[in-house]
Amino acid sequence: MALLVTYLIAKCSTCQLGHLILTDGAVDGILGFGQQRLSIISQLSSHGISPKSFSHYLKGEGSGGGILVLGEILHPSMVYTPLAPSKGHYSVYLQSISVHGRILPIHPEAFANSGDRGTIVDSGTSLVYLVAEAYESVVDAVSVLLINRSQPHIFS
Repeated sequence: MALLVTYLIAKCSTCQLGHLILTDGAVDGILGFGQQRLSIISQLSSHGISPKSFSHYLKGEGSGGGILVLGEILHPSMVYTPLAPSKGHYSVYLQSISVHGRILPIHPEAFANSGDRGTIVDSGTSLVYLVAEAYESVVDAVSVLLINRSQPHIFS
């Protein structure tokens, strides 16, 4: 069943199949932020309600939490990262990577291998994929921070 409220399209399900409701993997819903026209962000923007932007901050301490903003935060110290043109993914043009406040010695050209596609930012992906030069610098920097802690297994 589709719901149309002031030209905003939302999809309501009357039957749920799959594994979303199992106790070991239950979720209360999904809020899609894709770049397609049906996403809530695209719809709000197309009607002039808010800019086509959002901010997503996950706070992983304690009982969770964080901030979700649809549109913009109008604050002088807020800085937005422009997105690289992409088909279906949120991508940014990396210029550098820093770990624990230290910019890593990675030549900026290492991030230019993909032409104009940039680096995909995906909150649903667990792994990190980087070009060899960037990967080695990140692993070295993180290893220094973890030297006195139990080491995670680093996949090669």
